[in-house]
Amino acid sequence: MKKMLKTLFFLSGWLLLALFLLSAYLFKPLSNTPIPWENHWQGFHGLIECSLSDSELSERKELLKRQVFSKLDHKLATENGFIYYFDDDPDLLNWVWELIEQEKACCPFFKFDLSILPFKQGFALQISGAPAAFELLKDFEKTDF
Repeated sequence: MKKMLKTLFFLSGWLLLALFLLSAYLFKPLSNTPIPWENHWQGFHGLIECSLSDSELSERKELLKRQVFSKLDHKLATENGFIYYFDDDPDLLNWVWELIEQEKACCPFFKFDLSILPFKQGFALQISGAPAAFELLKDFEKTDF
């Protein structure tokens, strides 16, 4: 009887393992999972160039300088972009969110990550991209903030 229970227990373990492994093929991952970084650029095959005219771009830079970057606490350069840190300001956060929507329309090749820092320490905006997009971002960074 003991031997039969051991065998049954052993076989049920293998059965559970097989069902677990099979579930990986049957169930799709959640659709709201983030895109892995290595697959991020697979969706964009266009020209890496801002669609704003020169005068629109000039106005946008001036607006960014006045509305956003004048309130910049500090920034960090990363391997493929920049992280901008701001103090805790709900109005500025809303404005930055609108900015991201506007920028996605004219510069769809940038990756935007907005992080709300804990304990009212502010928020961080990371803008990054493929090497050519990063070069465009570095050119923009040459503007005196």
